[in-house]
Amino acid sequence: MDAIMNFDIEVFRFINTGMTAPFLDTVMTFVTDKMNFLGAVIVAAALIWILGKRQDRIGLVVLVLLVISSDLVANAMKHYFMRLRPCHTIEGVRLLVGCGKAFSMPSSHAVNIFSAMAFLTARYRKFWPVFMAIALIVAYSRVYVGAHYPTDVMAGAVLGTVMALIFYSAERGYLRGRLVESLEALRKRRGGN
Repeated sequence: MDAIMNFDIEVFRFINTGMTAPFLDTVMTFVTDKMNFLGAVIVAAALIWILGKRQDRIGLVVLVLLVISSDLVANAMKHYFMRLRPCHTIEGVRLLVGCGKAFSMPSSHAVNIFSAMAFLTARYRKFWPVFMAIALIVAYSRVYVGAHYPTDVMAGAVLGTVMALIFYSAERGYLRGRLVESLEALRKRRGGN
């Protein structure tokens, strides 16, 4: 276990202090802040809801439920593992964002972005390179800015991907039928269309 921890710290230091550049500092700080994408996410969700087909609306609802669920599971796991962040345990961390008070394992950013991007990849396979590139950049940014160890991010990526596949499978089966019924009932209450 000590060998894994030492390797994790060395990889963290390599990314956090060895692979840096001023322009990357700006990019990674921007990428790691979820609020920078909130407007784009809201606009995309509204467009999908208004212009999308019924299956796209169902996918949007499942995606929202997936991200909420993945966040809850990640936070529960953080309290189980209780691993401190690198900024609390390592000297000389280049911290480009706040250290945070929450525990480190797994990275919630990685869980959330991988759950969303893996789900979208399963639904829209031709766009998988874009979705996976987004997930990898966000996950990498968490180590680069000093907020997480590499294994926190890897655990988050695995957890998010597994949850996405579970939700995708559920959507294709039982959950999809229930969502269709709910959306139809809502449409009827609103008077058609």
